[in-house]
Amino acid sequence: MNFVNTVIRRFKAACVELLKIDILRFQICRLRWMLYRTRLKVIDQQSQGVGTNTVSYNLGVFKTHAKLVFGMGKRMSLLLYPTAALLGSVPWANVLIVGPRTEDDILWAWSLGLRGARGLDLFSYSPWIDVGDIHATNYESDSFDAVLLGWMLAYSSRPDDAIREAKRILKPGGLLGIGMEAIADEKLESVKATLENLVNSSADLIKIVGEEVVFLYDPKPDGARYQTFHGYYLAVIFRLQA
Repeated sequence: MNFVNTVIRRFKAACVELLKIDILRFQICRLRWMLYRTRLKVIDQQSQGVGTNTVSYNLGVFKTHAKLVFGMGKRMSLLLYPTAALLGSVPWANVLIVGPRTEDDILWAWSLGLRGARGLDLFSYSPWIDVGDIHATNYESDSFDAVLLGWMLAYSSRPDDAIREAKRILKPGGLLGIGMEAIADEKLESVKATLENLVNSSADLIKIVGEEVVFLYDPKPDGARYQTFHGYYLAVIFRLQA
């Protein structure tokens, strides 16, 4: 019986490992979206920190960017891989991924060993993604080993509140990871009126969070692996005081 259990456990682990393969993971996510989209729920009441049209825009991406919504150019690799490395010694770490839209980030996190990962978003069709607002969640304090704000801070008109709440629900010594798009100086003025906040650099994040930096990816535009029309992607991971 122990042998059978061992075989089953190893088989399950191997299946989860396969989720590292992008095309396989994307197809699973698309299939699950098609199966479960009728269960879609949207938050009843959101805080003032949520930017205008945030929900409608992000739901619209399923139509306007149907091929990209699952994976979003793999930018979450900038947070998931270093987080998995930093939490390698924590068994079944509780990781909250904020603003994932789909299950892709969750499955990817599982494949990297973060089997306790789940999501939080303003809408959800998935049992693995809670419906809620990172500016004011229902989670108890000291609940998570890591909270990842993956490219969602741009939708917040009160980023300080979102970061404060993320720090509240983190355990002492927990990790706060933030990914964002840095807009190039020459394009910033033309889009400034459309922005919910003016956080636009790793230096801005470091000033707001005020915790120890344990990982920094900020190559500047010329050396960025992930360049965008307006600039490039960067990521910072902080460790809270124990």
